[in-house]
Amino acid sequence: MTTERRLRIGYVYDGLYPELKGGAERRYHELATRLSRDHDVHYVTWRHWSGASDITRDGVRLHAIGRPREMYGPDGKRTIDEAVAFAARLVPVLLRQRFDVIDCSATPYVPLYACWLASRLTRTPMVTTWHEFWGDYWLDYLADRPATARVARGIESFGRRFGDVLVPVSPFTARRLDVDPAKRRVRVVGNGVPLDAIAAAGPSADAHDVVFVGRLIDDKRVDLLIEAVALLGSRFPDLRCLVIGDGPERAMLEALTAARGLTNRITFSGRLDDASMYGHMKAAPVFVQPSTREGFGITVVEAQACGAVPVVVRSTMSAAPGLVRDGVDGILCDPTSQSVATAITVLLDDRARRGTMRAAAIENARQYGWNAIAAQMEAVYAEAVAMPMRRVALLA
Repeated sequence: MTTERRLRIGYVYDGLYPELKGGAERRYHELATRLSRDHDVHYVTWRHWSGASDITRDGVRLHAIGRPREMYGPDGKRTIDEAVAFAARLVPVLLRQRFDVIDCSATPYVPLYACWLASRLTRTPMVTTWHEFWGDYWLDYLADRPATARVARGIESFGRRFGDVLVPVSPFTARRLDVDPAKRRVRVVGNGVPLDAIAAAGPSADAHDVVFVGRLIDDKRVDLLIEAVALLGSRFPDLRCLVIGDGPERAMLEALTAARGLTNRITFSGRLDDASMYGHMKAAPVFVQPSTREGFGITVVEAQACGAVPVVVRSTMSAAPGLVRDGVDGILCDPTSQSVATAITVLLDDRARRGTMRAAAIENARQYGWNAIAAQMEAVYAEAVAMPMRRVALLA
């Protein structure tokens, strides 16, 4: 433990693991359960579980502020109604709990404002975790709703003012935040992977050549992987690909797979438990991450830890390329089906090279154990608690 004081830590996020398995949910789950061994850890969220509103699970006290709202609309995008509803219920809970430090996820932005208000009223230090920063990307993401896009961009941009310590999860996100260090303390603390759980998982008996893991939304660009498999048909006629995950794009992706005549070569498994997911990663020589938007890219490191050499698409909106050394423990490629197919070919054609890269990938993943990440965050919380509280309010 990096601090002798037992802290009362409050995490604030509308998602909860394992009911939801996004990167932010996983991060807070791993941090909360580990830090609960030495601290009094609480988690304020929707009631994703059945039963009482306040329960203790895995050593963490969960506080429900109401029944969960639908987070995503039919288009797979986050809904503003859910974020507003969550934010509206936060302040009374945070005033009542009186934490020593609050860690609030910047996404989905609106609750960030409520947390900041509560933290100033109670003079509680606040840490803000930034998984991504979109900036002008909002104008492309909501191109069909330009007014909404401008509002979202403004809410996100102003949110950088909130937090005594800002924690971007990657150097990529830190650069995009572009925060003046004279006005805000910024501490980059990345995400991790459960090395013990990965080590305990056995390789799946149902082996595939290529695996993808992620939510099936447009930014993940699973269509590039499907088209790449189609291009590889003559060279690798027996190639098998597994798509793990679910989401609003699944029906479209399955239809594309059928249209390309690949239903016998590409399998959609839906969501799997962690042991099964790691088992499939361990059995596959290649992992493909075609996503063009990632604040970190946990699945890339999970694949490395499992020994599946990652193929990662370059993108100006993705931190994932920064997790691999091109040609050493992974391959970087352009966001085209041909480039993805070429990278897969390089790995499947050269078993010796793939073995060398596999060993390097496993070694690279060792630095991302959650115990080390939790220790870093514990130090951030201690730093925040030791800071003199600023007297400014919302325009700090």
